[in-house]
Amino acid sequence: MKHKKLHKPVIFLNDKAPKVMMVLFYGLMPILVVMRDIRVIAFAACPLIELTLVTKFRDKVDRPRPFDVLDVTPLESHSSGHSFPSLHCSSSFVITTSLFYINPYLGIIGLIVSIVVAITRLLVGVHYPLDVLTGILIGLAFGIPYLFL
Repeated sequence: MKHKKLHKPVIFLNDKAPKVMMVLFYGLMPILVVMRDIRVIAFAACPLIELTLVTKFRDKVDRPRPFDVLDVTPLESHSSGHSFPSLHCSSSFVITTSLFYINPYLGIIGLIVSIVVAITRLLVGVHYPLDVLTGILIGLAFGIPYLFL
């Protein structure tokens, strides 16, 4: 909060990085379909399963966000609750592994963007470090097995 000059870049990255991941994911899917690449099934299934299960888990846990409990003002307005685990992080990292599954260069781009997602979720004040770390681990846990298909 002390570094006011960093607010706008952090907010920008927090907003754009998840969108880059979605463009990579949804942009590659039709290409795989047109190419009749059977890997599209695993490419689509793992992130969808992860998203569904993590969303249900978050609803049950309903952990308050840092700004709900601590004397912190988030850099962006955000709804309360459902902090644990970070859905942005789990989704970004499962998509990253799916990108590695299809193409290592896209996987590296996804990894860089996913790291930005994780860092900015902390910096804007909407997640605790444990939320982010757990989200990363869940994303990897759902994604890594299908790298070996």
